[in-house]
Amino acid sequence: SGGTLEVNKDEANIVSMIFDFYMAGASLGKVVDMLHSKQISSPTGKLKWTRATVDHLLSNGKYVAVVGLEKFLDVQFEKAARCNIGYDKDGAPRKDTRYVSPAVVQI
Repeated sequence: SGGTLEVNKDEANIVSMIFDFYMAGASLGKVVDMLHSKQISSPTGKLKWTRATVDHLLSNGKYVAVVGLEKFLDVQFEKAARCNIGYDKDGAPRKDTRYVSPAVVQI
């Protein structure tokens, strides 16, 4: 307590695995499938993860302490590269060409 975060080793290993799998080219859906196949419960204790949960985890700065700043920033750049929302010349968001990840990840 006292406002400090403590690292749970098992949870840290899962978080690190999620970051690594995503950086290896896995989509959010593939990460969800991998977690389900390994029967890893979500942070709320549910058996099924959602893409939104994985996306939030990958964006949450508190995991810098677990994965390190470099890997965290690499994931942020990768997420931006995969985003299919572009901006027109007036700065308005519009759907862009869809990102296609390389088919290199095996579960």
